[in-house]
Amino acid sequence: MLAAILLAVALGALQAPEASNAPTVSVNLIDPPTDLPGFLQRPDPAQFSGAYPHSAANMGVGGHALLHCQVAKGGRLEKCAVLRESPAGAGFGAGALSVAKYFRIDPASDAAQRGEIDLPIGFATSINEDEQLVTGPWLEAPTFADVAAAYPDIGGGAAGESVLHCGLTREGRVRDCKAVYQQPVNRDFDKAAIKVSNLFRLRINQDVLKTHRPMAANITLRLVAPFGDEFKQRRIVDPVWLASPSFARLAELFPAQAAAKNVTEGTGTADCAVGPDGALTACHAFGDGDPPGLGFSDAAVKAAAAMRISPWTDDGGPVDGALVRVPLRFTSVAR
Repeated sequence: MLAAILLAVALGALQAPEASNAPTVSVNLIDPPTDLPGFLQRPDPAQFSGAYPHSAANMGVGGHALLHCQVAKGGRLEKCAVLRESPAGAGFGAGALSVAKYFRIDPASDAAQRGEIDLPIGFATSINEDEQLVTGPWLEAPTFADVAAAYPDIGGGAAGESVLHCGLTREGRVRDCKAVYQQPVNRDFDKAAIKVSNLFRLRINQDVLKTHRPMAANITLRLVAPFGDEFKQRRIVDPVWLASPSFARLAELFPAQAAAKNVTEGTGTADCAVGPDGALTACHAFGDGDPPGLGFSDAAVKAAAAMRISPWTDDGGPVDGALVRVPLRFTSVAR
C-alpha cells in the first residue's frame, strides 16, 4: 500500500520566534478535499438552489459553511451544527444545514467508522446568466501588509467583511469589481476591499477558457484592524491547499529506521512559516514523532517542503508570515 498523508487539524497554539512580547499564533488547518470520504449521495442542483439564502442569491453573493455532523448507520448525516460560515450572517450556515440531510457518505470510510465528520459546503451563483462563475483557487492575493494599509479610516477597530463580484481576464486577473455585500455598513469596508482587488489572480481551468464566455469571480474579504491582536497573531482560517507531496514522494520519505524495526506507520509534525506565495518555509521538527525516535518528524519537515497553500483563504484573509503546525501521517509501502 502506498504511503498516505493526513493533514490533521492543528488546534494547538504555536509560539512565534523568541521575542519578549511576541504574540501566540493560533492556526486552524483544514484537511484538503481529497481527504473527504467518498459520497454515495449528494444534494442535486434543485436541492442546493432551494437552500441558497434568498437575499444572497439576489445579490450574486457566494459563500460557504463548515458543519460538524454525526454519521448515522448507512452513512446518513444527522445532528449537524454550524462551526463556521462566510460571509458571516449571510445565511449560508442555515443553508448548509438544510442540505446536509441529502448527503450520504461511504459507510466504510474513516469518518463513518469514527461516527463524525467536519463537512465543508459551498454555494456559488451569478446574477448574470451570460457569465460563468469561476471559483478558484487564488494564486496571487493581498498580503497582511496590503490588508493593513487598506483598512478604512472609519473602521473604528471593528472587523468588517465584504464580498466583491468581479470580472476576470483570461490570465485570471480581476477587473470591474463591485461590492455586493458588506457588514457592517457605512464603515467603508466595501471601498477598502476594492482598493486591494487588483492584487488577486485566479487559477482558471483550460476547459473554462475554451468556452469563450465572460468569466467572473466572487471574492470574500475579511478586514480586521491592523492594531488588534487578531491581526498581529496572523491567524488563518480555512486555508486552501494548492500542493502537497505525491504518494511516491511520501514513500521515499518513510524513515528507514522505522522500516528497520518493522514499524508500518507513524506521525510526524513540522512547524513552518508561510511565504508570500503560500509555500511552507523555514520548517523544523516539532516533537519527536509517534512512535518517537524513528525520524517521523524529520520526514515531515522534508515533506512540508513540497506543500503550498493558496495566498488567500476561503475565510477571506491573507496567509503570508503565519506560523503553521502540520501533522503528517506516513504509512509504509510494505503494509
